[in-house]
Amino acid sequence: MVIEKVCLYRLKVPLKQPYKIASAEMKAFDCTIVVLHSAGREGIGEAMSGVEGYFWEKPDEVWQFAQEKGKDLVGSTLSRARESMAPFKTNQPCATTPVLSAVEVLSRSPALKPPSKETAVPMVGILQAVDPEGIEREIKNFLSTGYDTLKVKVGFDPDRDIELVRITQEVLQGKALIRVDANQGYTLPQAKKFVQNVDPQGIEFFEQPFPEKEWEAMAELSKISPIPLGLDESIYGMESVKKARQLKCARFVKFKLMKIGSAEALVENIEKSREFGFEVILGNGAAGEISCYHEALVASRTATRAGEMNGFLKQKESILRQAFKTEGAKIILEPDFSLKLDEQKVAQYAIDRMIFG
Repeated sequence: MVIEKVCLYRLKVPLKQPYKIASAEMKAFDCTIVVLHSAGREGIGEAMSGVEGYFWEKPDEVWQFAQEKGKDLVGSTLSRARESMAPFKTNQPCATTPVLSAVEVLSRSPALKPPSKETAVPMVGILQAVDPEGIEREIKNFLSTGYDTLKVKVGFDPDRDIELVRITQEVLQGKALIRVDANQGYTLPQAKKFVQNVDPQGIEFFEQPFPEKEWEAMAELSKISPIPLGLDESIYGMESVKKARQLKCARFVKFKLMKIGSAEALVENIEKSREFGFEVILGNGAAGEISCYHEALVASRTATRAGEMNGFLKQKESILRQAFKTEGAKIILEPDFSLKLDEQKVAQYAIDRMIFG
């Protein structure tokens, strides 16, 4: 197959409400979308790198990469397009992801091929309330719609965070697992205080307490923590997984498609991490629906735990002609579904666009 046309879009898609983590507050997703056309078919991919502390690549850099490489893709075979991205996958994974994902869709890669029958992919729910009444209201809603794992965002102030987890445990009464995520917000003394004063009952794991390169702090915390530890922002592929294995500083690792560069590489990373003895989490809560859908396809193949590919739920509205199906806490993958952009929504949210071919 030869790539006949390349369409590039940079969209700023507003969120229903600000999404707050310890390192950032997002009001919109700044997405670079690549659509490749070949033989009457489309392949589509997305990157959303505008989250401080999540990626070293910036939205402007990802968009510039798409423009520079996009024109050269016209007339290329799919195999040549893959080869052209290979030199950039390690240092620019976000930028290469939209191109390689689109190529994988066109080539019918098993990593992004829809299932042969309807398949459900469970998601984690994100608690955003901080007051007891709001927490209770959110938890009741999550439980009534089928969520069995809820994430609590901490990393702000240990005392406040300890109380937040206590209230959550009290309301939940063991009816769902709790995933606690500090998003790199703690110092070592703060993290020690947190793990030593939180009841570990019902907590699945404690995620990324420190900035991504503070490996020694992770190793030290792992020696005293009664709660299993996990890594997210530190994980950029197998080299970081190997380091976590060497230091014995985590039991869980989390992958995001945009940090690996392609869905096929993502599958390989998940399988290898399991061989190393890690529990694997997949998904990006700060990504648009294209990336979330691709992660759900990978999750359906690799049977990871409740996924975090829930960023699309934060969007004010879909940018697709037809949104993919969801039922409560699950993404429903259908055999005949394909991603297609809604041109009216694209026009509404586009801050730039280019077409080659």
